[in-house]
Amino acid sequence: MIAKPFSKGDRGVPNFNDDLTFDYVIVGGGSAGAVIARRLADAGIGTIALIEAGPLDEGVPCLMDVSRLSEQPTSLDWGFLASTTDAKPARLNYSRAKVLGGCGTHNDCAWLIPPESDFAEWERLGAKGWGPQEIRSHINRLLSQVGVETRPDTNPVSAALLRAGQELGLRRTEFRQEISPGIGMLPLNAIGKHRQSSSVSYLHPLSKLPEMLEVFSETFVTRVIIQDGRAIGVETSLGPVHARNEVIITAGSIQSPQLLMVSGIGEAQHLGAMGIPVVADVPGVGRSLADHYSSAVVFELKESVPAWDVTPYESIMLLKVDADAPAPDCLCQFGLRPGNPSGRHGEKSTSSFNSEGRLIDIASNATRPRSRGDIRLVTSDMRDKPRIRLNYLSDPEDYDLRIIGEGMRFARRFIETHSFGEIAVREVAPGPSVVKDDDITDYIRSNLETVYHAAGTCRMGSDDDPTAVVDTALRVRNIASLRVCDASIFPSMVTVNINCAVMTVAEKAAATIIAAAKTPGSRAANEALLAIGS
Repeated sequence: MIAKPFSKGDRGVPNFNDDLTFDYVIVGGGSAGAVIARRLADAGIGTIALIEAGPLDEGVPCLMDVSRLSEQPTSLDWGFLASTTDAKPARLNYSRAKVLGGCGTHNDCAWLIPPESDFAEWERLGAKGWGPQEIRSHINRLLSQVGVETRPDTNPVSAALLRAGQELGLRRTEFRQEISPGIGMLPLNAIGKHRQSSSVSYLHPLSKLPEMLEVFSETFVTRVIIQDGRAIGVETSLGPVHARNEVIITAGSIQSPQLLMVSGIGEAQHLGAMGIPVVADVPGVGRSLADHYSSAVVFELKESVPAWDVTPYESIMLLKVDADAPAPDCLCQFGLRPGNPSGRHGEKSTSSFNSEGRLIDIASNATRPRSRGDIRLVTSDMRDKPRIRLNYLSDPEDYDLRIIGEGMRFARRFIETHSFGEIAVREVAPGPSVVKDDDITDYIRSNLETVYHAAGTCRMGSDDDPTAVVDTALRVRNIASLRVCDASIFPSMVTVNINCAVMTVAEKAAATIIAAAKTPGSRAANEALLAIGS
């Protein structure tokens, strides 16, 4: 398909043979990029180009209907492969969206607001101004824009799971209101089955976008153009796009660091090995990769059951393994395996279990994992996939392993309850022969799955933090007029699914950029005055 920009009405399609210049150029139309683009456009601080490598999402049934996730074509995914440990080759399909709306267009729409302790931790790590009090207004603004509903507990399996959790001493919890130990139905950023992604919530209908905003679809950014230490635009698959004020990278935790590195911003030694001239030596680029990952207990049900009607996960439980943890340290998702095509793009399940239509798993993950991986270049070309090393279970104190294991031990107790025992036959995996701690550990090490929550690869921090890539205003170190805003800037992993957190970060970033543009004497303010006078 030929890449082309989106055109609004009679305004015509921009010609890449011309000198395309905007006040702000945003790279990536995902969960963060769409939010920032709309907020800047509505603020009237200048012209905005939102550049997305994938196609538009509006009006495509499998993109708008959450229940049709498995119908999405593989062309909407970047096809990244990752290694879970240094000892294993890169064979894990690490799904990343290539479509307007980003991963919010092909996720399960789990919508959980991070607890205040997450943002308090960010502030403790050097992200001043990102504490819970400062973040609250941005969360509220986000919630006024995005439609959220909690799934009803009408499915008999969900109802049985909730009752079983209560038999085990868990409190029935409304996770839309609080993140605390308990069990309950999962809130979704969906109304019925209709997604409420960043693109749906902030950009649709595309035909009525603000005049100040242009959305370029199917346009791949290959490099940030840097001149005299300042970002002045980007090279794309169709030609250059220049920025008067700022370039804002919102390409996600894999491609944001990759784009910085191919543009000469990163660890000098690594860039030199790739033959890339060093523009700024920023060692933290691509490092500090955090991810949520899990291992599951699987049960066989007495009877085949239909799939849940919206998402593969309807309910969750949150546990506190360590009593002094500031928030739940273990999250378990309940997943139904009806035996039909499953996964993000309709691929058949790779599970070796064969009780078709009669399996349910309880997947345990450490909410604040301590293992860290990295993103490294393979070549100097943005078109080539980077190396993704997740380094699961690599933390020296085995914290992640302990938390995941305790979550699984609790999950195994469900079969002992009256409510779950009425519908379940047996534990399929790890299975009754796996009892000793060493055997459970071996099972976990051999059965790890990603939750696709990569974060931290362009982490935010204080000026004296050698691992930080961006400051508290999300400005890239040693380069003017360049910011990064997506999950890659997280100073540490949040307790819950990350989509809400990413959009919250985008709301705060937009407010920061708008405030800077309206500050007398700023470059953006001066450019705006010149535009008014011309």
